[in-house]
Amino acid sequence: MRIAAIGGNALHAPPHTRTALTSAYVQGADVLVFDVAVTADGRVVPGSDRGLPRQADSTASVGELTLTRLRALDLGATFKPRGSPDFHYRPPGHAPVRIEALDDLLDALPDEVTYVVRVSTGGADTVAAVVEIFTRRTATTRLVVAASDPELLRHARKLDARVGTALTGPALDGPAVSPDPGLLGTVLQDGALDLVLAGLDDLIGPDGRPTGLALRLDAAERSGDVRLGVLVLPRTEPGPDDHALAAAQPYAWAVGTDSTFDTARALRPGTRRLDETFAGTHTDTSRFALGYAKANPHCHVFQDDGIHVRITPYPGDPQPPLPADPVERRLAELEERTWYALGDWPFYSGGGIGVIHGLRGDFAAEVRIDSAVAAQATMCEMAVVNADPGTHHPPYDEDGSPRFPRSFRDKDAFYDPHGAPPFVGAEHDEDDGYRINWNLGTLYDTNQYGPPVGDGRVLAARLRLERRGAYFAAYTRNDVDAHDWVCVGTVRNDSMNETVHLRCSGKRWRQEDPADPTRYMPIPANEFVFRDLRITCYF
Repeated sequence: MRIAAIGGNALHAPPHTRTALTSAYVQGADVLVFDVAVTADGRVVPGSDRGLPRQADSTASVGELTLTRLRALDLGATFKPRGSPDFHYRPPGHAPVRIEALDDLLDALPDEVTYVVRVSTGGADTVAAVVEIFTRRTATTRLVVAASDPELLRHARKLDARVGTALTGPALDGPAVSPDPGLLGTVLQDGALDLVLAGLDDLIGPDGRPTGLALRLDAAERSGDVRLGVLVLPRTEPGPDDHALAAAQPYAWAVGTDSTFDTARALRPGTRRLDETFAGTHTDTSRFALGYAKANPHCHVFQDDGIHVRITPYPGDPQPPLPADPVERRLAELEERTWYALGDWPFYSGGGIGVIHGLRGDFAAEVRIDSAVAAQATMCEMAVVNADPGTHHPPYDEDGSPRFPRSFRDKDAFYDPHGAPPFVGAEHDEDDGYRINWNLGTLYDTNQYGPPVGDGRVLAARLRLERRGAYFAAYTRNDVDAHDWVCVGTVRNDSMNETVHLRCSGKRWRQEDPADPTRYMPIPANEFVFRDLRITCYF
């Protein structure tokens, strides 16, 4: 059964954005459903004419704004995940969540998706603009134009016979209301429809039996008058079993949802590959390896009811004064350059744990992370890389004393957050927030980072990373106000192998002082603890 995401993963990211739409695909959606509107300068955008600005707490309409003015709005302004009325998607001082024009958005989204595009304003001109955008991308076979006006459906078929047509009720940003039964008969007289959008409330009566509309749609689907069937929209007040109930209807082609977390449980079963609490002090080295990012004594990685990455205070000055003697000064400058050339700074410490067996294909991984502090110049991540973890580094010597990495042979870029590119990860970024990070190549200098999301001062949270083909989505869920999963970013990374290896790691480094870039901030100590690592694989 297909999953149809309405506005994308709308309960987990601001609707109609690339993040919401891509994350829905990553989590199993094969159909993306959204209204479209046209800006004052003629650009088509996903979202309804009034509903899209309302996301940004604006009373304007899309048709009153140019794309430039529309992109100045913050579509994350009113976004609240379930269970967190005080949540702010973007931390203060960071760039807003911007809308993208439909043609730009299609270039970034997967090629395997079917689009059900609801046209409720703009009439035939909007239909023509949408069809033209899909035609330029040779994607009209993946387009279904949905409208409550039969004339718009006729117009879509005239423009391109490969474009699908769907009959629907009012705009999708309001309650799910099915098309009028009489209107359905009128449209069927024109020729076969491809799809009907109908609300579950209108298909299943209070007694649990099919309504007259449901019986008629069932007959139309069986006779071929409706080629695909029904996209079942969610109830206004959804129930826990609604998705399974919708999927069980014989005429159902897809089940609509604004949370693919909800539908994935019922419609996208997976196999639990790993469920590890890291209880006790013994590390199962047949499945996991501990290791270090740098060779210095300021980090200790060990298991003790969790995987601890303990980063101790740095005993030196992050920027000691240069010696007065010219020769010693020159040597100090050469040492500094050597650190940068080798990436081997003494104040840069970190490490973590790697899963020895690779993850093949699509998966979802999540882990709980606790931080001692949330401070600039320290961060942690859960990421996948093409490299394997390498040799396990025992945390203690034979006499029971902590064993630290002593030379370059005792370190591995695999355990360096942002290291061993290419990679994709979910990270807790200093005290700014949570974000996705990635690298499409092999150089550390080409690392990229999404903008931060949420409150980075939260010390207890879960990180989640999902993959579907070349697409990845990163999430966070904190334990302070127990809010639902929030997607912090998505990316396409074709550099990743089919089989990848997962790491959980943390680090501390030297960071320039924003107030004076010629100087450095204090080097903080920190401790990260990873617990409850779960991995589900999809085949």
